[in-house]
Amino acid sequence: MTKWPQLIVLLAILSGSGIVAQSFAPPKPQLPDEKVLEKIKQGLATLENKFGQVTKRLVKTHGLTHPYTQMVLADIAIYHKAARWITDHQEWYRPEYPQWTLEVIERGMERADSILTTGQVSWLPQSGAVCLGYRSSVDSSWQPYAVFLPLDFAQNPDKKRRLDVILHGRDTTLTEVKFLYQQERVKADKNKDCIELHVYGRGNNAYRWAGEIDVLEAVSNWAERFPDAFDSDRVVLRGFSMGGAGAWHLGLHYPHLWCSVSPGAGFTTTHGYVKNLASPLPDYQEACLKIYDAVEYAENAYNVPIVAYGGELDPQLQAARNIEARLKPLRIPMTLIVGPKTEHRYHPDSLKQILELQSQHAGKGRPKYPERLRFVTYHTHYNRCYWLGVLPEKLYSPCRVEAHWTGKQYEVRTENVSVLVIYLADELRQAKTVHCVIDGRPVEAFPDIVMDIGDWLARPRGAVCLNKVRGQWRSEYFVGLTQELQRSMRKRDRVAGPIDDAFRGPFLCVVGTGAAWNARVNEYAQADLERFRREWSKYMRGEITVIKDTEVYSELLANANVVLYGDPGSNRVLASILDRLPVKWTKDYLRLGTRRYSAAEHVPVLCYPSPFAANRMIVVNSGHTFHAADFEGTNALLFPRLGDYAVLRLKEAKDPLVCDVVEAGLFDSHWQLSSGE
Repeated sequence: MTKWPQLIVLLAILSGSGIVAQSFAPPKPQLPDEKVLEKIKQGLATLENKFGQVTKRLVKTHGLTHPYTQMVLADIAIYHKAARWITDHQEWYRPEYPQWTLEVIERGMERADSILTTGQVSWLPQSGAVCLGYRSSVDSSWQPYAVFLPLDFAQNPDKKRRLDVILHGRDTTLTEVKFLYQQERVKADKNKDCIELHVYGRGNNAYRWAGEIDVLEAVSNWAERFPDAFDSDRVVLRGFSMGGAGAWHLGLHYPHLWCSVSPGAGFTTTHGYVKNLASPLPDYQEACLKIYDAVEYAENAYNVPIVAYGGELDPQLQAARNIEARLKPLRIPMTLIVGPKTEHRYHPDSLKQILELQSQHAGKGRPKYPERLRFVTYHTHYNRCYWLGVLPEKLYSPCRVEAHWTGKQYEVRTENVSVLVIYLADELRQAKTVHCVIDGRPVEAFPDIVMDIGDWLARPRGAVCLNKVRGQWRSEYFVGLTQELQRSMRKRDRVAGPIDDAFRGPFLCVVGTGAAWNARVNEYAQADLERFRREWSKYMRGEITVIKDTEVYSELLANANVVLYGDPGSNRVLASILDRLPVKWTKDYLRLGTRRYSAAEHVPVLCYPSPFAANRMIVVNSGHTFHAADFEGTNALLFPRLGDYAVLRLKEAKDPLVCDVVEAGLFDSHWQLSSGE
C-alpha cells in the first residue's frame, strides 16, 4: 500500500506525465475538402441503411444470435465502423485516406448487396486476401482481421492447414480504413500452402488488455468458420517491433497454443525499456508489471520452440537478450538470430532462416500430450499450460509447476500453488482412480468431467482437481471446488484484479441518476466516465456501453463486469451493494481499513468480486488507470497505475479530474486488506 510520502511520485505516474520516453502521437490530420466529406457522410448513411436491411433479413431467416447471422453482420459492419471511426476522430493522417475511406464504404456496400440480392456470401476469394470480422466479447464492437489464403484453398477448403498468426508493428497512422484497404490488396503467394491471419488488435496497444483478447478471438473466429481447415496443432505466432513485444508475451503467457513463436525486436521488460521511469515504482505497481513483463514468464519457453530475432544494431535486440539471460541458468534452449549490421528491421537472410525454422516446427506440430511440463505464472489470468491448470496461492509471486506424466502416474512439484487441475491422458479415459505424486506425497485422485476452455476450441475432458488444504493435497469435484473458491472469496480466473483487468472481459458502465451526496465527487465521476468513453473509442477502437442506474436489470448485472459511477446517493446500484464492499462510505466520511477520509473531497476507486455473478467483478469510479499520454507513449506504459484500490483526494480546479492519490494498493488473495491497513 502507498501513502502520503510517495504522493508526488504517484501524481506523475497517474497522469502519465514526466515518464514518457518517446512520443508516438499521430501526425496532424490533413482535412479533406467539404465535398469529399459530404460524399463520405452520404456513403456512411447508405451503408448503414443497407446494413439495417441485411440485419432484418437475417433475423427473419436465421435469428439474431445464429452464428451465420453474426458472421455476415460482422463482415459488413467492419467497413461501416472503419469509415465512421476515421471520420469521428478526424484521422486523416495521409492525403489518400479520404479516397481509401470511400473505397472501404463501397466494399461494405458490395457485401450488403450480395446478401440482399442473392442471399449468398460472395466475398470469400478462391485465394489471396480477404478481410473478415467478429464481434468482440469485451465491448461488443466489430473488429477486423485479414486472412491470406493459399492458391488451392477453394479446391481443398477442408484440408488441414498450418495457420500463421502475424502481429503488426506500431504505426501512428494506422486506422481500420488503412488496415482494410491495404490488407485486401496483398497478392496471393503461390509458394505458400499455409494460411496467414493478420490481427488488427485495436491498433497500437502491444496486444495488451482488450488487444490481447482480440488476438485470441480472431483465431477462434477463423477456427469456428473453417473447423475442417483449422489445424490447432500447427498454429504459428510471429511479430516484429510492437508485434514482437506481443509475440513475446502471448507466446510465453499461452505456450500451449502455439507450435512455434518468433518474436522480432520489441520489449520484454518495463524497467530498462521506458526511459526516466522511477525505480522502484510503488510496490503495487511493481507487482502489476509482472502481468505483462514477458521476461518473468521466460521459463515457459520450455514448452514451445522460440525463434527470436533482433538486428545487431537495434537497441530492441535487448528484448531477446533479457529472455536469453533468464533461460541460460535454467538450461532451456532458445534460438536467437541476429541480423548482421542491421538496425530496426528484418535482415533478408535472417527472415529466411526464421521462416525455415518455423516451417520445421509446424511440420512437427505441437505435442499432443507432452510427457513433461514446466510452467510459471504470476496471475490467475494465465493459468494453463497443456494438460495443467493452476491457481496461485499468492498473486504476483512466482507460481511454478514441474510436472511429469510417466505413462502410469503424474509426478508434480509445486511452488506457490493452491489448486491443480490435471487434464487426463487418453490412457486414463476409463480409469476409476488416478495415481499422483504431488510434492513428494502420493495422492489417489478420482476423475471428473470438466469443460476444457483453455485451448482454441472448448470441449469436455476428463480431469482430476486437487486442492491444497492446510498443506495437504486432496482430490475434489470441480463444481465443489469452484463453489468453495467463491465462498472463501479467493482471487481466481477472471476475478483477481487489478482494476484494469476488468476490461479484458465483458463490461458495462452504470451511471447514477439520483442526488449525489457530494457534488465534487459527482463531478469527478462524470468526468472520469467521459474520459473513459473518449479514450476507449480513440485508443481501444470500440464503444463502452453506458446505461442509467434506473434502467438496470438482473440479466445485465449477471453477464458483465459492472463499472459503477457516482456515489451511493446518486447510483442506486452502488447503494444496493454498499454493505458488501471493503469500504465504509457515508455522506460524511470514507473508511478504508483503519483510515478515515472526508467524503466531501475524497473518492474511492476499486475493483471487487461482483455480488451479482460468480465470475465477474465490479469496479467503482474507474476505467483504465492509464490514459492518453500513455497510449501515445511507448506501449510499455500501459501498465496498471492504481492496483485493486485507491483513495483519491479531489482538488478544486477547472479540470474536475485533478486529484492526489492518497493511498493505493492490492488486496490479498482473499480480497482483504493487508494486516494493519
